[in-house]
Amino acid sequence: MIVGGGSAGCVLANRLSAGGQFSVILVEAGRASRPLMSKVPLGVGRAWSDPRHNWNDHSAPEPGLDGRHLTLTRGRLLGGSGAINAMNFVRGAAADFDAWHSLGLPGWSAEEMARHFRATERTAAGLSSPTRGDSGPIDVTETPVRDGLIEAWMKALQGQGVKRLDDYNADLTAGVGRAQFNIARGRRRDPRVAYLDPACRRKNLRVLGEHHALRITVRDGRAADVLARYRGVLRRIAARREVIVAAGSYGSPHLLQLSGIGPGATLQAAGIPPVMVNDRIGCNLWDHPRVAIEYARCPSYMHRLLRWDRLLIRFAQALVLRSGPATWPLAAAHLFMVSSPARNSPDMQVLLRLFDPTLQPWLLKAPDGDRWGMVVCLVQPESRGHVRTLSDDPAQAPEVVTGILSEESDMARMVATCEALRQAMRVPEMTRWASEELSPGPSVSTKADWRDFMRKTSGTIFHPGGTCAMGEVVDHRLRLRGVAGLRVVDASVMPLPVTGNIHAAVLAVAEKAAGMIRQDAR
Repeated sequence: MIVGGGSAGCVLANRLSAGGQFSVILVEAGRASRPLMSKVPLGVGRAWSDPRHNWNDHSAPEPGLDGRHLTLTRGRLLGGSGAINAMNFVRGAAADFDAWHSLGLPGWSAEEMARHFRATERTAAGLSSPTRGDSGPIDVTETPVRDGLIEAWMKALQGQGVKRLDDYNADLTAGVGRAQFNIARGRRRDPRVAYLDPACRRKNLRVLGEHHALRITVRDGRAADVLARYRGVLRRIAARREVIVAAGSYGSPHLLQLSGIGPGATLQAAGIPPVMVNDRIGCNLWDHPRVAIEYARCPSYMHRLLRWDRLLIRFAQALVLRSGPATWPLAAAHLFMVSSPARNSPDMQVLLRLFDPTLQPWLLKAPDGDRWGMVVCLVQPESRGHVRTLSDDPAQAPEVVTGILSEESDMARMVATCEALRQAMRVPEMTRWASEELSPGPSVSTKADWRDFMRKTSGTIFHPGGTCAMGEVVDHRLRLRGVAGLRVVDASVMPLPVTGNIHAAVLAVAEKAAGMIRQDAR
């Protein structure tokens, strides 16, 4: 039984049901229906802001952000966050997985993980190489957007010694390259479409949408069944072999704690009888903080597209012909940087954004101006947060503290990177594009100013992981320590951060997990 129909759950459902040897049931709290607009790359914004498809939770006061509460966007539908994300496909750096291996986790080195990344991918012809996959379910293409800003930005950086990366997923090092996305023929190629939908024809796979898992029952030290609520009715779903928790970095530790598996003090405070005490469940939450540096620009293609008549025509073109600007992704290029010469692998990522993300559709009067931005992300943070259940009531969201920028070292790296990027834009090649800085603006000039700006405007870029970490909560085969027949497979098992958007790594982890589960079942 798989609890959670997000990216990892979709991969597991496909791979474990293949061949017909095992019966598989997938339990998902969100809807099984798929909003039409979410099939089109530009339409993801509609699903993103729709409470029917987004849990839309908020963090507790964040200590590194002057006590601000952050929005925690997570997918609330079959396909999970992978069905409403921005489709960036970034494998991560080899050093990330070698660091996992060095923790005493055999099988998780970069060399061993490479084949699982290849298993996920079907790369476009221009990206084809021996290091990339060519027959996997997830199509990976380079952005088709042509905007003068893209080449101007990359050439300006290259002129200052930054290496051009023709394919950062072949070998992610410091450098800049055009962005890659899981898009195919004008459609999102997310895990539901790529993995789950083809498998749903199999007789040995059953998918239950709108089933909110409440707790896992443990009998005689083994996970026996899952209690779920479906439209007000309680259902107990038995597991013959294993319960695989794939509810995400917030949902997985929360479900375990509701089941009496977690830190003793947390369980006691919530009034939950302990089944197995592990103080590390829900700890070690890491996420990638982000902040934007923005400049004024002439109206972008998105500014023009958002006039209502044009927008409707372009959406129709995308839905019927699978072409046009509504099928284009939102980011344009990625820059990977090291914050100090002592680092042998990038710890900063910068996403080039071509337009103002707050633009809204218009008809008679166009919005004033447009802006482009550099979204600066710290992808190897030292700050940590937690997920902690507050009640034995499954309907109450857990307390989530992302902890971003709570460590001074993280703040210092973010400030230094932003200062360096601002300076890098003051070159003749960028005169046309970077003549007017809108945010943070010229009033922010000292390190103290930057820190204040960070505390007031920084947020998460929605890449949480680590809350059921390998080596602390699960073993290297993702089996929960202390309870038989129970595994966790999602971003929560990643003990250390991944350099870049984590979705590709989640797919690879699930691919690897499926192989281990089948081996153990035999």
